[in-house]
Amino acid sequence: MILYDRIRNWRERVPEEPIKRFAYWIAERHNIYKKKQQGRDKLTDDPILETYKFTNPFREHDRTTVAFRKWTKEHDNSPYGDIIFNTCLFRMIGTSEFFDAHGWVGKDWSPQYTKDLIDQRIRDKQRCFTGAYVITNQGLKLPKGEVVVDHFLRPIYSTRLYLGKHAYYNQSLYEVHKELKKYQGFGGGGFMAYEVVTDLNYTPVLRFAKDRYTWANAGPGAIRGLNRLKNSRVPASILNKSMSQPEANEKMFELLQKMRDPEQGLLVPYGWVLASDELQSMVDMRCIEHSLCEWDKYERVLWGQGKPRSLYKPTVEKQGAERMLHPERLELGF
Repeated sequence: MILYDRIRNWRERVPEEPIKRFAYWIAERHNIYKKKQQGRDKLTDDPILETYKFTNPFREHDRTTVAFRKWTKEHDNSPYGDIIFNTCLFRMIGTSEFFDAHGWVGKDWSPQYTKDLIDQRIRDKQRCFTGAYVITNQGLKLPKGEVVVDHFLRPIYSTRLYLGKHAYYNQSLYEVHKELKKYQGFGGGGFMAYEVVTDLNYTPVLRFAKDRYTWANAGPGAIRGLNRLKNSRVPASILNKSMSQPEANEKMFELLQKMRDPEQGLLVPYGWVLASDELQSMVDMRCIEHSLCEWDKYERVLWGQGKPRSLYKPTVEKQGAERMLHPERLELGF
């Protein structure tokens, strides 16, 4: 059976209500993660999730984030400003391979060393900048390394002591996000600033942030996801309707409460008892915001409105078995 027919048949098996499909997506994507950890060959019956790449609902399980956590944990006793700067540096480049080569930055940072390493890795075709998101030059006609180091990161390094104090006294994701947005490269819609504060939430800097369960920065994908919750097949005029951050935050918070209810929550049918499960702390506003974005991609495939840009690629040792199980992937160029 070709992939299109499998997806069309799958529509009859997923929950009818959009909000329940959203809960299903979180649960099933997390189940896939757990099965991969167990070394299972069969990960899911969902033809969309087994064909296309979707990131984990929980930031803690993202491969690059796991590397970041391991890297920063060794420096938990560093000044807050140093942790903030290194987090900005890590996310601006975005690959663990680069940081394995670069190392942690303390009180003495050589911007030239960072630029030289970027140039060397690009020249030698080694992993450097991530492909998961795009860091633009913001109109500056300079090499990317110079833009990132001299225009985006130098100001952060120069004011890292202030940023550390700001985070210490506020203990708020929102407040640190708002402050970081003032810096070139971290402003605009606040995507990069949001990536940084999300990482800082798992360091001593913002580990006890007071608004982890009340605030998130809704990106375009999350807003599309919120609009999709209105009905099954949202027309483009509604799907792309803009939404203010306060309105989006309110809707995401309401959705979080529906997920976290230990007795009637939307995740209960999937065996998630959040009152006692380790997932209690993990289902936060970041989980809701990020999952809305990924779920929007899932819904596009489900209703024939488009598809994600990346296919799911199993580890090399499993690729042969995957091809035998799903020959229709060959039609997609996998």
